[in-house]
Amino acid sequence: ACLLIDQLRDTTDEILESSPGFLIPYNSSQRDDAWHAWDLADITVQKVEWLIRGYSAQVENTQMHKQYSIEPNEDPRKCVEQILKLVEKMEEEGKMFMDLRSKMRSQLAVEERKDPDEDLSWKNRDIEINKEANNGQSSDISRGQAFASPGQTIAMFDTLLDTMSMVTDDNTPATVGNIVKRIEERFQQDGGLAYNVNPNTVPTQMTWNAGLRAIANTDNSCEKTRDDALTSAFSIFHHLGDANVKRNSATYAFMVQIVAKYIPPSEISANVAHGLWHLAKEDQVINKNLMKAMELIDSGGYKKHEQFMTENVRGKTIEDIPQDWRKFGVSLRCALEDDTY
Repeated sequence: ACLLIDQLRDTTDEILESSPGFLIPYNSSQRDDAWHAWDLADITVQKVEWLIRGYSAQVENTQMHKQYSIEPNEDPRKCVEQILKLVEKMEEEGKMFMDLRSKMRSQLAVEERKDPDEDLSWKNRDIEINKEANNGQSSDISRGQAFASPGQTIAMFDTLLDTMSMVTDDNTPATVGNIVKRIEERFQQDGGLAYNVNPNTVPTQMTWNAGLRAIANTDNSCEKTRDDALTSAFSIFHHLGDANVKRNSATYAFMVQIVAKYIPPSEISANVAHGLWHLAKEDQVINKNLMKAMELIDSGGYKKHEQFMTENVRGKTIEDIPQDWRKFGVSLRCALEDDTY
């Protein structure tokens, strides 16, 4: 992480003020695929991730701040703003790279058609293998077909969402929802659940759980914030299954916190929380944080909820919970030594 504040600011300005296409220049190659694209982007990607970690380290209680334990020298909201700008810059650079790549490939295709003597068998063979592997769809990133643009990495998104979770406002749930959509798009562009082997676009537990944490930490200030929060949260909960990332203890704890904050005291809030508890029990990930979150649920005096809480939560410790209900409470964490995500 870039921990020197002057260097952090100056290098960020260099990145943001650079000419379009300068950070990830297109360079045609016989292997014109995703791996070649990411090789070309590697230096810039590492620099931007270094800067993003630096901004996140300036915000208390983020994963980067825990790791580096520095005295903050930058306004937290400014840090989130700069991280967003860097991530957006990478999106712009990636889009320009892919546009230029598409134009160059189209031009080469025209030139190849003009040369009847050229042996195109290797290209045709690649296309056939690609279609066969994808049931006729050309989405295999290893063979020069469609893939997510180079630049934005899942590490950038993870750190962004983690930092946002500590600096929230009324628009945080909607912003999280938009970021999650972008993450899901890039995951699918690289082949989705069946074929994506690109670590730069495959989400992690931190990806989704940091988004849920940001929503859980946002004040329920108005109806729009509430609606955005519930929509984004349950969308994330759904995407966890799509991206082959297992829901863990943090997922359920944050979801119950969100239900407690955004659904008014009622049987409905209690029933939704009970459903999440039973799913967590099936996934064997109940832990003390989930038990604590259940204490936040206000059922408005719903008798079944009070009975449930007495039998399962109130006055209980994690040791009182059956082992089969909590077997994977630690092993499914994003980091074994930290129960945040």
